[in-house]
Order: sequence, then C-alpha cells, then structure tokens
Amino acid sequence: MKILGVMGTKDTGKTTLVTKIVEKLVQKQYKVGTAKYSHVTFDLADRDTGRHRQAGAQIVIGTGKETFILFDHPRELEKIISTIEFNDGLDYLILEGFKSSKFAKFSVSDLKDEYTIQQVDVKTLDKDKIDELVKLVEERSYGLLQDLNCGKCGFDSCYEFATAKVQGQAPDIDCKSQFKQALLQVNGQRIPLNPFVQNIISKTVTGMIDSLDKDSDSIESIELMVRHKEK
Repeated sequence: MKILGVMGTKDTGKTTLVTKIVEKLVQKQYKVGTAKYSHVTFDLADRDTGRHRQAGAQIVIGTGKETFILFDHPRELEKIISTIEFNDGLDYLILEGFKSSKFAKFSVSDLKDEYTIQQVDVKTLDKDKIDELVKLVEERSYGLLQDLNCGKCGFDSCYEFATAKVQGQAPDIDCKSQFKQALLQVNGQRIPLNPFVQNIISKTVTGMIDSLDKDSDSIESIELMVRHKEK
C-alpha cells in the first residue's frame, strides 16, 4: 500500500486536492482509502454516540451501514496505517493533514519539507494537471517504512530511500520491512519483519489453522492477538 499526504494551512484546498486525486485513482481501478487529521473533536455531540462519550465511555464504536471507532485520545498514524493495511488491502492511502508525517506529499500552501513532491496551487487545477499529479503519486509515493535500514534497496537508510523517492531518483522496491505475509505488533508498536521471518510466521500459523479447519482454503487472512500478561 502506497501512501501520499496532502498538507497545507487552513482553507487552502487540501480536501479539494484529496478528492480529485482519489477520484482519478479510483478511475484507474485502484483501491483507495483516506485519513484526515482534525484539530477538533468529531461533531457527534447530538447523537447517541455523543451521549455515550458524555457518560464516560473511553472507546465508542458505531456499526450498522458503516463502522467507526472513537477513542478519547489520539492514535499514532503508524498504528492507524497498520490496521488499515492489514484489514483492507488498499493500493493507496491518501492523508489529509498530518503535515509532520514522513510520507511523500503535496503541499497546497507555503509549507514544505524533505518529503514534499511538489507544491500545488489548487486554484489552477485542471484535468491535465490532475493527471500529472496522479502520475507523480504512482511514481514517487511509497508505503510504511520501518527504519530497518537493511540496505537491500540500494540506499544506506530508509530515510535516504524516502527522500530520493520523492525526488524521482529511486525506483519502486520490494522493501524488506513491508507487510506481505505477516504483521507483528508488540505493545502497539509495529515490529519490522524481513520476508524470511514473515514467511515462517505465516506458515506456522496457517499450519495450525489447517489442522483445525477442514475448509481452510476459503480463509483469506488470520488475526492472532496474544496478551503476554494477565491484567
């Protein structure tokens, strides 16, 4: 899953650019998700979920035609990405806000950092410009890097790869820390696993399931959570 951010100051067109990029990626048959950073709480005070929070619930879950989960504290972006990546099989995740994130991004204002591909004037957007931007998304965005710094990509560190990638100076790579077969998190922190370890974990767990479930061919994913100490 590749990730792209859109950052900028307030009312500079972040949402406009996000929606146009999403629309174009979907037209190209990609599976796309989005995540938005908000400086305020979600306005659900007049709903049942708001009453749940007022009553003291630390986590509020709503499900029906849609599903959402509200925590009473912010979640780290990497944890959110890990959850999305494991469960939804997206091709692209587009972030709105998250200006300090270490992913390839467009800026719609004067904000800029080493991960910025290009600054975009939303007022001048047309079809040709959107096509150009989406091509850059395909070529210069990358997934969640885990600072494994293995050097297998030809760069000394994940940081060097990322900054070269946004400048168009690095090809797509099969990053050794990317989620392929198994995802491990300890105390909520994702642990980088090279393909060999991922393969061992995958085969071990699926072998256990095969011995329990005669219809294991229909299983697409397995989630295993272990509590190390009783609470």
